[in-house]
Amino acid sequence: MRRIAIISDIHSNMPALNAVLADIAQQKVEAIYCLGDVVGYGPEPVEAMRTILDVCELGKVIAGNHDHAAIHEPIGFNAEARSAALWTNKMIRAGMLSWFGKRKRYRWLRDLPTSFTEGDVLYVHASPRNHLEEYILEEHTQGRTFLGEDPKQLLEENFALVQHTCFIGHTHRPGVVTGDDFVWHSLKSLNYRWRIDARKTIINVGSVGQPRDADPRSCYVIFDGESVEWRRVAYDIEKTRRMILDIPQLGQHLGDRLLVGR
Repeated sequence: MRRIAIISDIHSNMPALNAVLADIAQQKVEAIYCLGDVVGYGPEPVEAMRTILDVCELGKVIAGNHDHAAIHEPIGFNAEARSAALWTNKMIRAGMLSWFGKRKRYRWLRDLPTSFTEGDVLYVHASPRNHLEEYILEEHTQGRTFLGEDPKQLLEENFALVQHTCFIGHTHRPGVVTGDDFVWHSLKSLNYRWRIDARKTIINVGSVGQPRDADPRSCYVIFDGESVEWRRVAYDIEKTRRMILDIPQLGQHLGDRLLVGR
């Protein structure tokens, strides 16, 4: 298999994306895949879309829930996320790019698929049974509920849809869930590496633009078919934060949380 970089949850954070792409350039990868949420929350949605189109392999970008919300009504979003989605929609429609007109940009985001498969590897944004919205969290492996769901049933039904390996984003919290025992494996316990074995696994690649695992550095993975390596990349958080604070529709919290990775 080729050596690929898998990124997710950029959230219109160009300083983070540029730092990650600079790191990827040193890793001798053959392709870049993206698991969605190119936009949402952050200050530069048009630039993020243009960059992802430039660097990712054709057909290897999927939609996240914030990408979907930026095109359609952001139903179910909290007030902060909804305001950001509505502002992002305006930027996508009104922004001007020399080679990528607003209609093409809008249609590209609207028409993104929600999954793709290569061999026995599934790529989705959120979960195998709900590509856009469902969270798979460490808490579920501990028997704790998140939105009132049965955590054991959630894991069983999702792993039933995984042939062998599944890569996800969405939670912004990197790690691995193994399907034989429903155990969560943190990056610290893994030393940032996972060796593919016979077990089914759901692997969270983390977030480029808004990490939420108490490490503010961007996160992505390198996958070569045999192993997964998580990479953390420092970026100019304060630059992104200042841009967010200059846009009233985005809200101070969206900038401040970047400083602490929450």
